[in-house]
Amino acid sequence: FKVNNQFNEIKTAIVSVFSIQLFSSIIFVLIFIFSSSFLAQYYFKNPQASLILRILVFYVIFSVFFIIVKQIFQGFQEMFFFSSMELMKNLIVLVLILIFFYFGQKSFAPVYAYALVCPLLFLIYAPFLFRKFNFFSYKVVHLKKISKKLFLFGIPVFATSIGGKLIGYIDTIILTYFGTLSEVGVYNAILPSALIFLFFSKAISAVLFPLSSELWAKKDQTKLSKGLTLLYKYTFVTIIPFFLIIYVYTDVLIVKLFGLEYVSGVTAFKILLIGVSFYVLASVNNNFISGIGKPKIVMAIILSTASLNVVLNIILIPLLSINGAAISTTLSYLMMLLLSTYQTKKQVTLKLPLKEWVTLIFPTFGFLITLAIIKSFFSFNIWFEMIVGLIIAGLVYLFLAYTFGLLNLDEIKYYSKLVRK
Repeated sequence: FKVNNQFNEIKTAIVSVFSIQLFSSIIFVLIFIFSSSFLAQYYFKNPQASLILRILVFYVIFSVFFIIVKQIFQGFQEMFFFSSMELMKNLIVLVLILIFFYFGQKSFAPVYAYALVCPLLFLIYAPFLFRKFNFFSYKVVHLKKISKKLFLFGIPVFATSIGGKLIGYIDTIILTYFGTLSEVGVYNAILPSALIFLFFSKAISAVLFPLSSELWAKKDQTKLSKGLTLLYKYTFVTIIPFFLIIYVYTDVLIVKLFGLEYVSGVTAFKILLIGVSFYVLASVNNNFISGIGKPKIVMAIILSTASLNVVLNIILIPLLSINGAAISTTLSYLMMLLLSTYQTKKQVTLKLPLKEWVTLIFPTFGFLITLAIIKSFFSFNIWFEMIVGLIIAGLVYLFLAYTFGLLNLDEIKYYSKLVRK
């Protein structure tokens, strides 16, 4: 719609999505209001919970305004405003909690903070939103047709989201059947910890999804191809230092964060880290494919991968317990990467930077050797040691990456400008 200057259609799409989200939120709000006393008595076992639930329904309703404003910014590729909204939300919540604590609200301080944060955010960002898109200058057209189009697009995206969760957490269900509860407890601690690194993929998808959609609508495959090549080349270069520092300190981190009884999850955690690195790159492909209007392909990839994960879990968990679950998830993410890369290459001309990926071995060894030296000759607090190690070994990594031609500042600037045009 943006490429074709169909601003009436853009308004219609916004109205459609907003209406669906608001309607579904109202349903949940009514359920919480009418069941608040029951939940307070039998679930939370605290009479105060009833009032808290009734106050928090304001957050549920007004969060729709927050979500829609944020997604409009993403659609128009106003990434500064899009990316700042979560940070601003957390800051406002923190300030409001401190204020309400100061006035003696105690346990209700965070409740009031969350109830007020979204209306405040809407007031802050509304002027910037209307400056970008004057909502009242356009009219609603073809509401039924556009709503149907959005709904049909949303079904495979929704299924993809479920499939993605399934890959990560079906392990727990099967592990519960074949393993012990202690193993399930350990795995439920290390799996979310490893999946934290998916914030890399979320950051990439926030930019790539609307950008690929616009370039595809413009039929500009040259910029698409160059942009994807840039992402392929530099995604691994960027994430490797962060993965390596966690990989080296996995045993210490697990003991520090969870306790000695969780040390049996060290190997599984390291295996999952490898799988997450595959998923980060696969998410580049999946967001590109969805961005060009083909989410059904992504749905097929996710569901195929989830099916493979189920089969592998049934085979490997009885043999290797939590390590089998981790191997199953990692192999599933690898399969997702291979399938999504194949589908991406069917859509655009793409050359994988295999030579550059192989060359990453040298900066990686440099990082690990530097980190080993730091660990051998210096004795710091573990957290300070990790920070110092990441900085010093990271600088060595960047130097070697630049020396071996993996980092080319002129290339990054050139392609970044090319993609933004």
